[in-house]
Amino acid sequence: MLIFTISTLALEAQEEAKENKFFHISGTTLSDSTHAIPYVHIILKNKNIATASDIRGYYNFPVQATDSLVFSALGYKMETMRVSDYYSTHNAVKDIILEQDTIQIQELIITPWQGSYERFRKAVLAYVPPVTDMDRALKNLAILDMKTLLYDSPATPTTAFRNTMQGYNSKLYWAGQLPPINITNPLAWAQFFKALKNGDFKNKK
Repeated sequence: MLIFTISTLALEAQEEAKENKFFHISGTTLSDSTHAIPYVHIILKNKNIATASDIRGYYNFPVQATDSLVFSALGYKMETMRVSDYYSTHNAVKDIILEQDTIQIQELIITPWQGSYERFRKAVLAYVPPVTDMDRALKNLAILDMKTLLYDSPATPTTAFRNTMQGYNSKLYWAGQLPPINITNPLAWAQFFKALKNGDFKNKK
């Protein structure tokens, strides 16, 4: 009787040691026997520990024999696995097949304006098409082409006459005296630096 009791206690101690021992369980998350599901969330129930399968659906997780794993992925039903059902320290491999979670709803037909043709007609007539990026680009190109044509085109008779008369008036106004110094005129400064760069102020022998 004593020998039987000792043997029973030894077996219970071995079973308890197995249950408390950590080992790695691994496998692949699949939608069927051939198609892997990547990035499936794997949660160790009641222990706040989680991981996820990789891009090929492979997972590897440290567990104990008393643990339960919860597998979840968007578009699939949640799957719970008790490790004790597949407990084996020598071959702890378990592929998880998740069932697709799709809901077929009835066809829904949406009609605008609640069947009022008059409201629909007013909305269509008041509709202004939006200005797209292509419309803005074509408009900008048209403006640029117009500026290019105006830049290269000769002055109109009116513009040429006005510029000529302004030049004559300026000469008559300053006749017999020194013209004003264009110290604040940026165009005069530009001409000065251009002449300085060209060497117009150097003494010519």
